[in-house]
Amino acid sequence: MLKKIIVLISVAFVVLFVAYLFGVYQNNRDLPAPQSAQIKQPLEQSIQWLVNNETEILAQQNAMLWWMLYEANKISPDQRIAGLLEKYQQRYPRIQYSVWGPLFNSRQHRSLVGASVEGLPYYNQHFIYALNCAVNIEDDLVLVAQQNQPDFCHQPGYFYRPACITHQLMGINFLFTQQCNLLPNIDEVTQSLQQDIVTQLTWDIRVVDVYLQRVLMLLITGAEASVKPVWIQQVLDQQLADGGWGDFDRLLGSESGRSVGFSSKIISVGREKSSFHATAQGVYILSYLLKSK
Repeated sequence: MLKKIIVLISVAFVVLFVAYLFGVYQNNRDLPAPQSAQIKQPLEQSIQWLVNNETEILAQQNAMLWWMLYEANKISPDQRIAGLLEKYQQRYPRIQYSVWGPLFNSRQHRSLVGASVEGLPYYNQHFIYALNCAVNIEDDLVLVAQQNQPDFCHQPGYFYRPACITHQLMGINFLFTQQCNLLPNIDEVTQSLQQDIVTQLTWDIRVVDVYLQRVLMLLITGAEASVKPVWIQQVLDQQLADGGWGDFDRLLGSESGRSVGFSSKIISVGREKSSFHATAQGVYILSYLLKSK
């Protein structure tokens, strides 16, 4: 009986390992770069998702998501996105005068103290520090200074967080775009994080929210040449029928019901459902790609 159990476990392991290797091959195979026509329609569908879900997305104050739409609209203008952004600013007028204001007005910096961001998630602390060039809070908040180091996400407690490196690169990129001059080796740190993301995209075959975030960060930080065409195709293929993207990649089960699939928690049971978080990233990716064609 014990031998049978061992054999079954061994067979299951081999099958899963072979399936994973096939997934890695599929995720890294050579494909031609998508043409403009292959990007325009998915972009149109994703913008339509935003319009169709206006009430839901306007209920979300998350400035980072709206910044993605703001940047997407700057590089590929669309009146519908502009209209949503206007409604967002009308609903949350204080955003532009808050610590998140530089997202929408790069010339606006606020003087900060550590206590003003203490208690926020570690990556938000770093974003706010970088957006406002707030050198004075480096000494107050250890995690802020640590996130300027390329190996921050390799530490215990952070290496298992799938979005740690992309979040860190966002912060580093804000230091660059805001011209803070607070990190002398910023190019070295940026390149190190970009390489980490390339490695993640190569071996992590789950086309979920963080997959889009990884592709996005390579594109907007000057590493577009590192993005394999198949990774763009994976993003396009993962767009849902309603035009959005979500954080669940179905493997087994029906499209309408609960299924077994990949998620941010590796394997889970759930449903494919579009979210503002993933879709904002998808819109930014496609807008960027369309302009670069």
